[in-house]
Amino acid sequence: MTHGDLVNEVVVALSAGGALAWKNNTGVLRDANGRPVRYGCVGSPDVVACVAGRFVGVECKVGRDRQRTEQRAFADATARAQGVYVLARSVDDVRDALRLEGLTLEAAA
Repeated sequence: MTHGDLVNEVVVALSAGGALAWKNNTGVLRDANGRPVRYGCVGSPDVVACVAGRFVGVECKVGRDRQRTEQRAFADATARAQGVYVLARSVDDVRDALRLEGLTLEAAA
């Protein structure tokens, strides 16, 4: 499974379960003059969602991929704000983490 496949599966599972979820794009593009333009929040998760009124961020990892320092900082900020941050290698990781928080997905419950 590729990173993109996992991100798509998480968005579909969250959306099918009644959450508002979307892929959170970040990166750099060049403008018409070739200057780099950064977009998105550094360290923010791959998927952002609202589940039963709570902020949920899902950072997807595949293979040997590991969480970066900026991503850990975002996870900590999410916890301080009473949100839910999930480091996921599968859709089941997301479901399990939400269940631990007392949140369920309607279609996955």
